[in-house]
Amino acid sequence: MKNKKIISLIPNLLTSLALLMGLLAIFNLINLSLNLSSKSEFLKSLWWTCIFIYTAAFLDFIDGKIARLLNKDSMFGMHYDSLCDLISFGVAPSILGYVTYLYQFEKFGLVCSIFYVLCVALRLARFNTLSHDEKDNFFIGLPSPMAAGLIVSIVLLNLKFNVIAPSYLGYLFLFLVPVVGLLMVSNTIFIKRLAFKGINRFNFLIIISIVSLALITNIELGSFIFFYFYLFFSLFKYFLFKLKKKSGETSQSF
Repeated sequence: MKNKKIISLIPNLLTSLALLMGLLAIFNLINLSLNLSSKSEFLKSLWWTCIFIYTAAFLDFIDGKIARLLNKDSMFGMHYDSLCDLISFGVAPSILGYVTYLYQFEKFGLVCSIFYVLCVALRLARFNTLSHDEKDNFFIGLPSPMAAGLIVSIVLLNLKFNVIAPSYLGYLFLFLVPVVGLLMVSNTIFIKRLAFKGINRFNFLIIISIVSLALITNIELGSFIFFYFYLFFSLFKYFLFKLKKKSGETSQSF
């Protein structure tokens, strides 16, 4: 009996760990702002902040899967998960974007960061009110972990390769952060599962293994490709869906 009670706590414990990762990212950023450290220490600390947010995203991905596997999904777990997501994928990426690039625009940068958090809160609140059918088949609006990944991956990529000067990246973030926020509260449909026609499960498992290996061995480049591939692939499918709907093929599901 005790074992069953402990097992039932696993999904919420994973959610709590995801929240912990988000809080570690935030406090790490606060520490960066308060302490004047060397450039190498600053970059290393910033790298760990990104990894904390990524870890939160991974834990957020598996907690729901495990809850359904154990048949322990509940309204409490759903609302608790959303509250934790607001911290880990709303507040943490917002502060990250502001501390790294948006601070140079002062009030405009602050407004962008706050707007992003508001969009995350709205997106999560709307998700909690959707029916199970709408949740199971697709996402309405960009999921908040993926939105966070779009922001964090650019920070991480530039930390590794220093592709774009910080001043230019600031302008990119001034555009990117509000757009990502709007995608979250939009009615755009985003895919929930990647499906490749004509590929059996074994070959699909091989593809997933290669992608996972690429992410682990070069997380800076691999995560950037992963998050932006998801974004553009979803937008492409949604665009095709809208074209088919206009052509009269309304019966075909997304």
